[in-house]
Amino acid sequence: MLYPPELRARAFNGSTAFRYTRAMSLLSLFGAAAVSAMLLFYALEERAPVFVLLFAGACAASSAYGFLQGAWPFGIVEAIWTAVAVRRWRQRMSTQPQTSARSIACDMSALSAAERERYDGLRRKMTAAITHAASMRTEFRLRLDGSIATSEAAEWMALEHRCCPFLNLRMGLDGDGTRWIEIGGSEAIKAFVAGEFGSFART
Repeated sequence: MLYPPELRARAFNGSTAFRYTRAMSLLSLFGAAAVSAMLLFYALEERAPVFVLLFAGACAASSAYGFLQGAWPFGIVEAIWTAVAVRRWRQRMSTQPQTSARSIACDMSALSAAERERYDGLRRKMTAAITHAASMRTEFRLRLDGSIATSEAAEWMALEHRCCPFLNLRMGLDGDGTRWIEIGGSEAIKAFVAGEFGSFART
């Protein structure tokens, strides 16, 4: 059956409008997903560097959405944010402590029997001297009372580092005479320390 030209044109225009509306709906869904992911990963950036990289990917997707929609100023701004996020990710990665090459495990065989006995005594004395443990991002900061001498705390640190060389250990002295020991090195090492020294991690 042959339809009049005006009916064929109307049907063609209707089909074209349907395809256009469907394409715009898919593009809108893509844009909503990209912007939602961008906001989510931005909120999680402090947890790990990978979320900064994911934020960059979401910005790139938002930029593509802007150009596809015809809003090129939005696309340009999101492209710039993509470059900024990639740069921040590289900076975060460059400042991350490189612990992957070192195993997070202690080797007590590094100490002789006499040194192990001395270490055990100093560790008990040191943990008993902790009056406060401040939880930092990658370490614990331990405040000591006067029940342990500074020389004993330094000796414990030296023995601890011999059997656990991946640890970062520092001792500090405040102006009021308060002594601190910082122990950690990375988020993974901090978790190990919390499990190994659960008593002060809960102080």
